[in-house]
Amino acid sequence: MRFKTRSFAEIMITEISLVGLGYIGKIHLKLLKENPNWKLVGLYDINKELTHTLAEQYSVKAFNSLQEAIDGSEAVDIATPSSTHYGIARECIIKGKHVFIEKPVTSDLKEAKQLENLIKEAGVVCQVGHVERFNPAFIASLPYLANPVFIEVHRLAQYNVRGTDVSVVLDLMMHDIDLILSIVKSNVKKIHASGACLISSTSDLVNARVEFENGCVANITTNRMALKNSRKFRVFTKNNLVSINLLDRTTEVVRIKTADLNSKNMLVDPGNGQAKKEIIFEHPIILPTNAINDELNTFHSSVNSNKAIRVGIEDAIRTLEIAFEIEEKLRN
Repeated sequence: MRFKTRSFAEIMITEISLVGLGYIGKIHLKLLKENPNWKLVGLYDINKELTHTLAEQYSVKAFNSLQEAIDGSEAVDIATPSSTHYGIARECIIKGKHVFIEKPVTSDLKEAKQLENLIKEAGVVCQVGHVERFNPAFIASLPYLANPVFIEVHRLAQYNVRGTDVSVVLDLMMHDIDLILSIVKSNVKKIHASGACLISSTSDLVNARVEFENGCVANITTNRMALKNSRKFRVFTKNNLVSINLLDRTTEVVRIKTADLNSKNMLVDPGNGQAKKEIIFEHPIILPTNAINDELNTFHSSVNSNKAIRVGIEDAIRTLEIAFEIEEKLRN
């Protein structure tokens, strides 16, 4: 795949097509149209009426077929149901197009690995839409997350029929599996899981315990039948407790250290003649950014430079492997 060469003075505007105009697709449509890095050349959805309506509203081309959408640009943003990701992405990659694929990358692990091979052969860029990696509260917490020993996650959502074609593991828990794997630098040793189907034909409530070879343990609870939305991600390291509210986009760091003689922080006496500990509360600055826009910008940077892909196909496959193993535990 040959990349276009541009001078440093030239603005790197890249042409992109958007395929899929559902809930996420409409968000991508608005952001791509406003983003100066991208030139949104056209739209395609199997709903032709919707395609033409939105194309007219946003003053872009309405593609009449998937092939026309693929042929019409340098990159393709795939925001269709996960069961269609493989077929669409495969066509794009074979034709040398860069692809942004919403999560999960595919609904089948074998297909994901086949895409990985095709991507390497074609030399194209593929980024997967694990958007919580770009959550400003998570990004602000990264300097404090080295060597986690325990992770506690609660992701609760009010019922929404959208996404219930798959279990809550492949729908919502995927976000937290990806975040955990991004900070725990170890292989998974053991997984325990239990769940329940409350309304859907697939699991609506799941708890998974993931044990890593380095001793770290992650306890993940995901519920899409909750009374209110909540996305809390807590990480315990040797000396820190990092509490990340992914929904409200706030982060609090609680650090514990041996107390200084003149410390004005909260003090704790552990007893048994041990030195007093001081507790320090920190609140990292959270930048008011749009996570989806940021992931589209990093995709653009990877297409136009040698910048590493933030969430590539390898990351997506590893997340999918863990998700499917949790699903297998639920079936058993």
